[in-house]
This record gives sequence, C-alpha cells and structure tokens, in this order.
Amino acid sequence: MHTNTGHTDIGSMIDRLTAWLGARHPEARDIRFPKVEPPGQGYSNETWMIDLVWKRNGAEERHALVLRLQPSAAGLFPEYDLSLQYRCMEHLAGTDVPVPKLFGYAGADSPLGVPFYLMERLPGRVVMENPLYHLEGWLHEMAPAAQRTLWLAGLETIARIARLDWQALGFSFLDRRGPRQSHLDEQLTGQRRFLGWVEAQSEPYPHLRRALEWLEASRPQEEVVGLCWGDSKIGNMLFEGERCTGLLDWEMARLGDPVDDLAWYITLDRALSEGYGVPRLPGFPPRAESVAHWEKTSGRPARHLPYYEVLGAFKFALIMARLGHLYAERGMVPREMRMDLNNGGAALLRIVAQEQGLPFA
Repeated sequence: MHTNTGHTDIGSMIDRLTAWLGARHPEARDIRFPKVEPPGQGYSNETWMIDLVWKRNGAEERHALVLRLQPSAAGLFPEYDLSLQYRCMEHLAGTDVPVPKLFGYAGADSPLGVPFYLMERLPGRVVMENPLYHLEGWLHEMAPAAQRTLWLAGLETIARIARLDWQALGFSFLDRRGPRQSHLDEQLTGQRRFLGWVEAQSEPYPHLRRALEWLEASRPQEEVVGLCWGDSKIGNMLFEGERCTGLLDWEMARLGDPVDDLAWYITLDRALSEGYGVPRLPGFPPRAESVAHWEKTSGRPARHLPYYEVLGAFKFALIMARLGHLYAERGMVPREMRMDLNNGGAALLRIVAQEQGLPFA
C-alpha cells in the first residue's frame, strides 16, 4: 500500500483492515467501516478518520476511530517508531492522563504494507497552529477568562504526567541511554544526530550548531527523572470547552526531567506569538504564573527551567529548519522566502538567548 493517498486503493485497504481486525477480535462479527476519511498532507504520521461498526455479544457497537500509518517517505524526522507511541498510550491506560482507547497495532507483519495502529477518536477540538491560534480560530474567539482556564487545564494535564510513577507503570523501555549517560545526555546526543541529518538534507545551520554547543557545555549536572511527553503543547491536546479531553502524539516521549515538558509548553506558545511578532492571547497568564501553577499541581520545583527553555527553543528552531526546507522542496513556499531560517522557532531562539545573555544571541 502506498501512503500517498492519491494512489491508495481504499477498498483494498479496508478489506485488509477488516480481516486484520477480525483476526485480532474473534468475538466480533459483521465488521464494517461505513465512513473512511483520508488524511490531508502531513509530515509526521498519516492519519485517517474511520467509523467502525461491529457486533459483539449480540449487540451492535459503533466506534469513531483514528488510523495512523507510518509514512513511507522521508518527512519531518529521519525515522518514526509507531510502536513507541502505541506502547506509551498502552501503559498510560487507567491513569489520570487522558489517552485514547487502543484497538491494535501492526508492525512488520502489517497487512497494509507499513506499520499502523487503530485508536479511539476522543471527543474535543484541536487548537490549530496554522493559521496561528493567537490570530484566529475558535480559541481566539473565546473570552479571555475561558482562554485562561483552558491554558491552565493544559498545564494541569502535563503536571499529571510529571506525577506518574514511570517505573511502576513499566516505562523503562524509554531508557535508551548509553554507558555513563544521563537522560539529558541521551537527548542531546539525539539532537546532534538530528541536526546532522537535517543539514545533510539541506545546508549547514551555524546558528543551530552554536546553540547546541552551548547546551552541551551548560547542561545541569543534577537530573530528576520522570516521564516526559516530549511534545507537550496545546496543539497536541483535545478540548471540550475549557476542559482537556485527550493528549495526542507520543512520538517524542522520553525519560528525563519533567520540567522539560513545562519548558516546551511555554516555549512553543511563545514561538507562535513572539516568534512571529503577534500578540499573545489576552487570557493566557504570564510565564511566572504558569510556572507557579505547574509547580503546585505537579508537586515538583521547576529547577533549571531557563536551560530547558533554551533547549526547547533550539529544538523548535531545528524542527522548523527541516520543515522550512520541506515546504520549499515541495513547492509549498517560495525558496527565496528561506522559511528554514525565517520562522518562529529561529526568532524565539534569538529572543531567549538575548534574554539570558548567551554567547550565541
């Protein structure tokens, strides 16, 4: 099966998916998919919206599902591990972290030709980042008081992750450290590999190299270890009104200092406002209040937060360098626009460096 939806035989795909699901759930009968909605253009996972109808124990059940397939071509990242995402959500089932119910994962033996998984489609709306939610969209249209409540609800949800006993929940599989490495060491090593890959696809980025060198030389020596979502932003959350109903996209999950998630939450929002020179939503509380709220709800001090904010700005600038190159390569933006250099991530990295008086500002 091609993951390019323009060449996908949807009928054949559904036939194979039906047989696979039937083998996985032998108690189910009359499996049907009355609605199948192909994805739009994506750079991470390919996401389909599918409605499932089946009979179990004599009763008809209807489920709104999401089918996520691993992309077959090089995209935003050099590699994707759908099994990691699936395992994370599997281990979070039964906790107070809202994740979808899972319906199965297929790896190397996938009947669709690429790994995929099926999961429940949770209720709620996604906060769109393009166009910027600071400028338009349903969140922009909310009253400031409601915006504030939503922002704090997102913070409280990532604070729940910080409170989890990752060892008791079986998250040791995320420990990918080498000998004598801390979890932060392992993350920085991965970022250096990612930077090398991004540069190999496009060109050298000296500003990113300088930032990474500072991060490697200035890393905190003490490290509290917890579960980190890794992509903790309101754009990866579902909301009903002001309530967070689900966390999506666990491909960046890792072990490390949970303050990393707080930093990413703050940094991504700043990148989508300050990074593009637009005013932040009036209801969103300031940084100090957000940090105090996370500390109170997580029960952890936000030690080394400035360092992790620099790390977050670097990571986003690196992701945007890759995304900008992809957009230009695929004709989605003019090459002379230099989106790989001129983006909210690169701008915020400069802002954060200047705030902290760093040598690469």
